[in-house]
Amino acid sequence: MEDVFWYMMAITVPAFTVILFTTITRNRYVAIFLTFIVFAISMYRGFYNTEWVIYLDALSIVIGYIFVEVFNLDSKDDI
Repeated sequence: MEDVFWYMMAITVPAFTVILFTTITRNRYVAIFLTFIVFAISMYRGFYNTEWVIYLDALSIVIGYIFVEVFNLDSKDDI
């Protein structure tokens, strides 16, 4: 049951992180770079228990990028 928690977090948290960083910085590329830094540090520290969690994180970052593209969250007109 604990594995399901890790998989659910791996598919949602990176996408939300990309969206959050995009709304803060108003730049999608900076947001993706910051997200990669956060998750690279957590991989280095050993917080991942399987390789599937890493694959799902990568997929979730792509999903977050697509979400930012579709809804234009990086446009400066929203302010």
